[in-house]
Amino acid sequence: MGLPKLIVEAVGMGYLELTGRCLLGLVFLAAVVGKLRNRSAIDEFADSIVQFGVLPATWTRPAARLVLGAEGVIVLLLAVPGTMPVGYLLAIGLLGVLTGAMLVAVRRGRRPACLCFGTAGTPIGGRHVARNILLMAVAVGGLLVTVLNDPPTGIGEVLLAAATAVPLAAIVVRLDDIVDLFAPTSASPTTPSRT
Repeated sequence: MGLPKLIVEAVGMGYLELTGRCLLGLVFLAAVVGKLRNRSAIDEFADSIVQFGVLPATWTRPAARLVLGAEGVIVLLLAVPGTMPVGYLLAIGLLGVLTGAMLVAVRRGRRPACLCFGTAGTPIGGRHVARNILLMAVAVGGLLVTVLNDPPTGIGEVLLAAATAVPLAAIVVRLDDIVDLFAPTSASPTTPSRT
């Protein structure tokens, strides 16, 4: 019996599903808030879609609004017990489409900025694809557990899951900053001038 199985048995699948649901809800909420922080944020997101080169330029504004709407709907669906499976399915679909667009762009030699959370970001790359695949895995796992089990509803379980999900969501949302923090710098040290 491996460690992951022991953890699952100790804390229960319901708790893991609830933590994953909180994680996804917080990540998609951060994406919505980031894109709505001011009028230009959604326009910048739409402009970044052009740089991916997967849609005609005339479709990017509607696509940006569609992504924003889907992200908001996912947050709401994951929050309501009766609609959680639909929320998970929509999350899987949206993450799949966004990941596919990233892969197509990279394959074509394009590296547009990741504006997933509404701020000027790092050019897309492997970490963004890996992040999305991990989030899709969380959504698939959540969907399976939700379909097979009743979600936990106790206040203690909800608070513990939320307390676990908040730092995980912060890592997902600020992943570029965390990676940059530990990345080697290429700048050479400067010597103070003697005047």
